[in-house]
Amino acid sequence: MTTVSDIEKMNYNQLIGVVRETNRPPGGIRSIAQIAANGFLTKDSHVLEIGTSTGITAVELAKLVGCRITAIDINEESLVEARRRAEEAGVAHLITFERKDATDTGYPSGAFDMVFCGNVTSLIPDRDKALAEYTRVLKTGGFIGAIPMYYIDTPSDQLIDDVRAAIQVDITPLYRDFWIDFFVGGERHAYFVQDYRFDAVPADEVDRFVDDILRRPHLAELPEDARKLVQERYREYMQLFRVNLSHMGFTTLLLRKEPADVEPELFVSTAV
Repeated sequence: MTTVSDIEKMNYNQLIGVVRETNRPPGGIRSIAQIAANGFLTKDSHVLEIGTSTGITAVELAKLVGCRITAIDINEESLVEARRRAEEAGVAHLITFERKDATDTGYPSGAFDMVFCGNVTSLIPDRDKALAEYTRVLKTGGFIGAIPMYYIDTPSDQLIDDVRAAIQVDITPLYRDFWIDFFVGGERHAYFVQDYRFDAVPADEVDRFVDDILRRPHLAELPEDARKLVQERYREYMQLFRVNLSHMGFTTLLLRKEPADVEPELFVSTAV
């Protein structure tokens, strides 16, 4: 049974395993479909998902494509919920959920057709080691699917301090150019790039969302003091992220692994 003491030690990424939030990647279902289509996934593909959380990307890829997915995370509470969702969706036979470190997965080199990392790389302390691991386990000709989030407007120091406390990661404000330069290089060549900005969401809409989440029957089984603390913390986190995301955007990015240099395209275009 989850207690007040347990909850007091949790950051946001751990708390979502308790409330069973659908922790989508930036852009949600649209981004997952975009990655699947532009990465040419088929039922014969094998995808490694980094930081699956409560499993939404793995489940959606299995439903959309019917491919095999190996999904890893360091939070066992979230993995329990991810396995439950896969069973409920009827795709558990396609997904293997494992507790592993993204910087040292132990999988063979060249084992996967795609490595999907969403925005999780920003939360990994040794992101260079993580990217090297993504590249190592990816087949030649395969894709890394990343959706890095970044600041478009400069955040206040107080906002950054509040986000650091919520996710318990010592983040530094980063911008689009940083992430493009980080991911592209060596064997990793930009194949698909699409930029977005988060829509502004009113505070009352966030409250309605939180109210719906907190009415989930399993939360009624918590001790009353633990339930009240979950309600308080979760609402605070979601309102904080509403403010934070109003400063941010993200890029849907597919990188193709090719050992040879590929000359850049000269005449590019913009959607109108």
